[in-house]
Amino acid sequence: MHGSIPNAEAVSAACGVGSHAHVEATLAEIPGLRDQSVPEGVPALPSRFLRHCDEQTVVGIRAVLAAIAAHPEPTLSFVGYGVVAAACQSGRIATAQSLAMLRTAGGVAVSPHIVPQCSLHSLAGAVSVALGMHGPNIGASGGQHAVSEGLIASLSLLAADASLPGIWLVVSGWTEEPSLDATGKPDCSPPQDGRSGPVCRALAVALTADANSAANTGSNRRLTLHMPAAIRMARPAAHDRTAADEILDFARGLAAGPAASWSHACPWGAEIRLAPHAAASRSIPKREAA
Repeated sequence: MHGSIPNAEAVSAACGVGSHAHVEATLAEIPGLRDQSVPEGVPALPSRFLRHCDEQTVVGIRAVLAAIAAHPEPTLSFVGYGVVAAACQSGRIATAQSLAMLRTAGGVAVSPHIVPQCSLHSLAGAVSVALGMHGPNIGASGGQHAVSEGLIASLSLLAADASLPGIWLVVSGWTEEPSLDATGKPDCSPPQDGRSGPVCRALAVALTADANSAANTGSNRRLTLHMPAAIRMARPAAHDRTAADEILDFARGLAAGPAASWSHACPWGAEIRLAPHAAASRSIPKREAA
């Protein structure tokens, strides 16, 4: 969803944009990602850390690792960073399997990993634990507005907490709902019509406090939030794009180069813009330390 909203007010919030990575995987490819080695220069994951994780968590963590490897300073510490993860309808495959097993074998067959690995907070918590981050970790959205709500949550956290050096934003979703058999297991066979079948997309972006964007990320680009007064209380508009579509669109905007601009219209009336720092419109007041 693109476009420029007329009569935009001053920037309501802003942040610097650092390294980023976009990872895609089919159902058949995800098992191989669980035990794949990490890129050179990136902290190793705990042994078998991804064994019970939801598929979106696996792809999301791989995106974060790839983004860290692409950072201008791969050894930069992210210990103080927070994590905002917006996974669209994660946990549905494991939940379907549990319901199928509950029907045939009773409650004893249901995995205890369902709650920690298949909840809204699971992706954010896994990224935070895997990389030893001490900042807040938050699961946002859960639905088709994952990009909008993940961006709003990230910008809000950075604007509210002057002690937070940065946030890893991770958004993920399926291009289409995976097919399951009668036992709840996913069908990993390629479609008969030659299509690729369901693909899980994940995008990880390092965001920093706006004032430190160039120093902390090596990037001169900036994300800005605009909230026009006339539509601030407007009802959400119809949403005809999937989360996976918007993830790909955001990834392409980030990959377009340091001079490129990109905009995203949130369904409730806000607009988020990506542009070179100098090109962003009116600045917001500096944050005060709590």
